[in-house]
Amino acid sequence: MIRSFVHLRSTSKFTVALSSVLPHHKFFSTSRSDLRGFKQGRGTGDSGQSSLYNNERRWKDDDTFNALGATDELSSFLGVCGMSALNDGKMDDLVETLTRLQCCLQDVGAHLATPPKNSSERKQKKTAFDLAMVEWINAEIDRYGDELPPIRQFILSGGGVTSAQLQYARSICRRAERSIVPLMREEDVDPMALKFLNRMSDLLFVLGRTACMRSKNEELTYLRPDSFTNMKWDRKSLHDKKK
Repeated sequence: MIRSFVHLRSTSKFTVALSSVLPHHKFFSTSRSDLRGFKQGRGTGDSGQSSLYNNERRWKDDDTFNALGATDELSSFLGVCGMSALNDGKMDDLVETLTRLQCCLQDVGAHLATPPKNSSERKQKKTAFDLAMVEWINAEIDRYGDELPPIRQFILSGGGVTSAQLQYARSICRRAERSIVPLMREEDVDPMALKFLNRMSDLLFVLGRTACMRSKNEELTYLRPDSFTNMKWDRKSLHDKKK
């Protein structure tokens, strides 16, 4: 897994790949005809240890591997969200944004797998965190957020399958963010990587609301339990005009 992070990073730089290579609303494949279906050397982690990009062997419950696993899980679930949005229709831009987030997470993984204290300068430079990702994600928050009505109540996860999945992805992202905190304390990771995941959870929240609006579903909002009337939840349609 570690080398797949770094291989993808080395073949396509974020600032180039995401601005000019990705076709609109299309998933792209990183497979190559000359690669085997599975990497050679399998079984090297059977003893409970695995290697980072700098070839350092560590136990799989090490903080670095916990962070790598959390970001990998997040990326995998974004794939689920993307396919759900694709099936919904009228969300091509959202699907593309999710695919680009997966690309960003590949770079985050490569960065996490290269602790600066034990890695060569060459490998550190190769996997350095790209600040352009933070600028891009802030722009995406503004782009989608400007289409949404203001929030006046706490929103519960729901509003259609894709919307609920994106809110679930937001909670996975929060866990991934927390997993990086111990590494930041030890100065084993660029603090901007933590900032990126923090902003990413904000974007996923906005994308969840966007999916709810585009699919013409209704948001489920919080009510105090003592205010229930006939056991019905108050709902608000996002596709209504802003008030």
